[in-house]
Amino acid sequence: MKILMVNKFLYPRAGAETYMLYVSEQLQKAGHEIAFFGMEHPENTTLGPCTTFPLLEFGPTQSTVDKLANIASAARQSLNGTVPRALREAIDAFQPDLLHAHNVYNQMSPGLFRPYMDRFPILMTIHDFKPICPNYSLFRDGSTCTLCVEGSVFNCVRHRCSQGRLSSSVLAAASAGIHRSRNTYQKGYHGFIAPSGFMLERMVQGGIPADRIEVINNFAAAPDHVTPPGTGFLFAGRLCAEKGVDTLIEAYALLEKPRPPLTIAGTGPTEKQLKARAAELGCDEINWTGRVAPEKVESMLEQSAYSIIPSLWFENCSIAIMESLAHGRPCIVSGNGGNPELIRDREDGWVFEAGHAHQLAECMREAHTLVPETREKMGAAAARIARKRFSPSVHLEQLMSVYEKGIAEHGRP
Repeated sequence: MKILMVNKFLYPRAGAETYMLYVSEQLQKAGHEIAFFGMEHPENTTLGPCTTFPLLEFGPTQSTVDKLANIASAARQSLNGTVPRALREAIDAFQPDLLHAHNVYNQMSPGLFRPYMDRFPILMTIHDFKPICPNYSLFRDGSTCTLCVEGSVFNCVRHRCSQGRLSSSVLAAASAGIHRSRNTYQKGYHGFIAPSGFMLERMVQGGIPADRIEVINNFAAAPDHVTPPGTGFLFAGRLCAEKGVDTLIEAYALLEKPRPPLTIAGTGPTEKQLKARAAELGCDEINWTGRVAPEKVESMLEQSAYSIIPSLWFENCSIAIMESLAHGRPCIVSGNGGNPELIRDREDGWVFEAGHAHQLAECMREAHTLVPETREKMGAAAARIARKRFSPSVHLEQLMSVYEKGIAEHGRP
C-alpha cells in the first residue's frame, strides 16, 4: 500500500509529529511505501520522499506584527496556489492509495483535500479538538469549556481564548467559522481516527457523523523487562494550568507525615507558582527535577510505585498513562476526557474527579498503604493490559484495518 502522510511539520516537533513518524516507520517495516507532504525544514524526516512548501510559524511568542506578516504570507500562498500546487505535485509523483492527514491547520487548510475525494480514501487522525474548538483544547481560564461546540465560535473572541490575545482569537474564530459554514470536515474526509471514545463523542457533538469515526487508542512500547514497583509517586509532564499539578500539590499537602516521596518532572509556565504554593503548604519533600530526557523518565518510572496524571482539561489519550502501565506502574488519573477509558479502577489504577484534591489525596493514601503483594499484583495487571491494548503491534493492526476499510469503500486510484 502507498500512503501519503500529511502534516504541517515533518520532523519530531510535538506529539502529533512523533506519532506520525513512528507509525510511518512501522508501516515501512511492514512493507508499505510512505511519502510525506508538509512544510520545509532542515530537520524533516528522511523516511520517505517529502514534498514541501515554505515554512511559516504561528507561535505564541511571536509579536502581533510578525504573526500578521506570516498570516499575510499564508494568504498569499493560498491565493497564488502554492500549497495546492505542491500537494498536486506530491500526489502526481507518488500516486498514493490513501492519504492520511494529521495536523493540517493554519499553515495549510483542512479543506485542502476536497478535490481528491473521488480519487482515493482521505482519512484524518484527530490529535486535538481543533475541528470543534478554535483554540484546540476545550479549555480556558483554568477550566474546561464547550461554548463553541454548543454555540457560536464568536465565544472564542469574547473570552480571548487563543493565546489570550484579541487578534489571535479573532483569526482563530474566523477560521473555525469558515470551516463550519463550509462543512469542511464532513465533506473533505472519508473517515476519522479518534484516540478515545471521549473524542468521538465530542466530534459527533460538533457535527461529524459517528459512523465515520473509528476509535484507535495511542500506543506505548513496553520495556524488555518490567521491574517490581519502586516507592512513591511520579508526575512527568509540562507544568501548565491544564495539567492539574496544583491539585496534586494540594492533595499531597493533605497526606499525613511522613509523606511518601513525590517527584515532579518537567517545566513550564506555571513552575514558579507551583513551587511557591508547595512551599506555602509545607511540601518540602517534593523532588522537582526540571526538564528531563525521555530515557530518564523511564528510569524515574522504574524507581516509582505509581504515576499521577491529574489533568484538568479534556486530555484525549495520555501517552504518559500508557507508558506508565507498560512499565507496570498503576496510575491515579482524573476523570476528564479520554484518560479514564485507559484505567480499570482499583485494578490497574484509580480515577478521581478532576480538580478535587481531597479525592486525589484519598487515592494516594490508599495506594501508599497497599501491602507489597497487592502493589505487585496491580503492577502486573497494568503491564498485562498495556501489552493487550496499547502495544505498537496492536495499534498497527487496528490502523491497517481502517486503511483497508477505506480502500474497500472508496476504491483504489
